[in-house]
Amino acid sequence: MNSIDARYGLGVDRSQYGHKLVWLAPRVTSRDREIMSGLYEHHVMTTGHIHRLFFSQTGGRRVRKRLLELHQYGLLDRFKPFPGRHIADHWVLAPMGAALVAEHRGVEISELGFRHDRVLAWAHSGRLGHILGLVECLALTTEAARALPSTRLVCWDNERECARQWGRHIRPDAYMRWCQGKAQLDAFWEYDTGSEPLTKVQRKMGGYARLSRESGLPSIVLFAVHSDLREDHLAAKLVGDVSDQVGAYITTHARLAEQGPAEAVWRTTGSLDRLRLIDIALRHPLPEEGEG
Repeated sequence: MNSIDARYGLGVDRSQYGHKLVWLAPRVTSRDREIMSGLYEHHVMTTGHIHRLFFSQTGGRRVRKRLLELHQYGLLDRFKPFPGRHIADHWVLAPMGAALVAEHRGVEISELGFRHDRVLAWAHSGRLGHILGLVECLALTTEAARALPSTRLVCWDNERECARQWGRHIRPDAYMRWCQGKAQLDAFWEYDTGSEPLTKVQRKMGGYARLSRESGLPSIVLFAVHSDLREDHLAAKLVGDVSDQVGAYITTHARLAEQGPAEAVWRTTGSLDRLRLIDIALRHPLPEEGEG
């Protein structure tokens, strides 16, 4: 056997890697590549998340069959964080899947920062609930955009990409661009599980204010919290941190799940009235092109 190709970290030599790529070429679809890219971006997804995001018109049996095939191809790994037959499979990238993501993006796998041991360690991580909660927000927002006429979820950037773009000021959990009719909402997501004290959450608003001053654009932050009580406490904490250019809108995980993020589930810090995403967009219009 030839020496291990350290560039790919696959435990195969160059000739084996080449043969594997040739074998996979007619078997991997564009949707498969989207799934692998999604798992790279968001770390872990359940079977249900993958079904909702990538197979919206397909039955569950076909989805499970395809995921098992990708597992057999060596592109995906899976785990269950708890024992039990009704616990959904949790899917992550396998090394060969990461190699295909790198090939598709035209970069070396080392540039992805992928490590198989770290990926599998999500099964034991205290952050797993936070990761899955964010993926659930993405799935709910994607479904909401599909259900509304003239509406698109244009982008959803993960924590890694947010840190790359705005890390000097803020490190949000996600960033999205929501377009509904002629309205556009660029907003940051903060998914709160209650593990951080509210004073730490409040300190994040200073970074959003600095970003707004530097960019000349509004910093809109969507907080998803775990309970009505947490929502009330956070609203009271942030009431002095909001302005026309820095907006904080809060809802609960339960409201997002029951009604969807596009509906009137978001409250301001100073009112119990609920707003839709389009209402938030209209409260913070973006500058016209050429202004500023």
